[in-house]
Amino acid sequence: MSKVFFTYVWGPPGNPAWPLTFATKAARSHAKKVLSEGDFVFTIGTRGEPTGPEHRGKVLGVFQVSDLEVNTQDYELPRNHARPEFDGVIRFPYALHPIAVWQVTSPDSMFSTLVGPLTPNHHLQAQSKIVELDAAAAVPLLSLERHQVPPTLPRTEFGRGLVALKNSKLAPKHQGNFSGTFGDHDVWFVYALVLQDARKKVLAIKVGYSFEPEQRAVAHNGPMAPEVTGLKWEVFLKQATSSEDAARQIEQAVLAKHAKHRLASNGEIIAGVDPLAIAGTIADIMRNG
Repeated sequence: MSKVFFTYVWGPPGNPAWPLTFATKAARSHAKKVLSEGDFVFTIGTRGEPTGPEHRGKVLGVFQVSDLEVNTQDYELPRNHARPEFDGVIRFPYALHPIAVWQVTSPDSMFSTLVGPLTPNHHLQAQSKIVELDAAAAVPLLSLERHQVPPTLPRTEFGRGLVALKNSKLAPKHQGNFSGTFGDHDVWFVYALVLQDARKKVLAIKVGYSFEPEQRAVAHNGPMAPEVTGLKWEVFLKQATSSEDAARQIEQAVLAKHAKHRLASNGEIIAGVDPLAIAGTIADIMRNG
């Protein structure tokens, strides 16, 4: 059974939606400790600036949150440079990436009316943390009208790959009127295989992309007959990406970066380069494009 929590925020979740943000790493760690994937966090508008008067005290959104830790600096989010004290990216740098997000559309969504009296401590804690509600208080929140909005994605391919990998591992969860929808995703990886001899000396590196890098190593080892030759391809690195196209583009960028070391007989194989240098190139491309 999913649990229900609430916390205070400065406004609706947005479209696409922000991740669920926290002012401190400790607050995010607390959320990870008490949340299970598939639980719901309702967001309530604060009663002062910068929350707009029309949103103050109302239930604005609901997040179904994963345990994937992210930072708001990694997202293209609205900024308030004129008033840094109200800039959400600065004030709330720590976040959890959501599985699913809904904007609440019910006209009668005043939080205090829906859940009844709560202790002052509940409200105080919810200013910086998520606070659990008991089942009776949660019922009217789960019945609110809402519409689903897509979560915004990290701006780097590295971040988008982490999200794709997380989504691929999530099983469907259904609770009442809310459900998380997860398709069967093949996660595409950029990979580097290393060819080693019997003494584990690296002879060559193969850069490629696949949703099953380990199977690519098996396929390459078939003709090699490792038990006879002592030569074997092994997965040195696999990095999740957001799509097959992204994986292909990163592969080509890595090969272009190390063009002078590619074999004429097989342009996907690189010789005379440290595998760590290939790993560094992949990381640089995924973080910076």
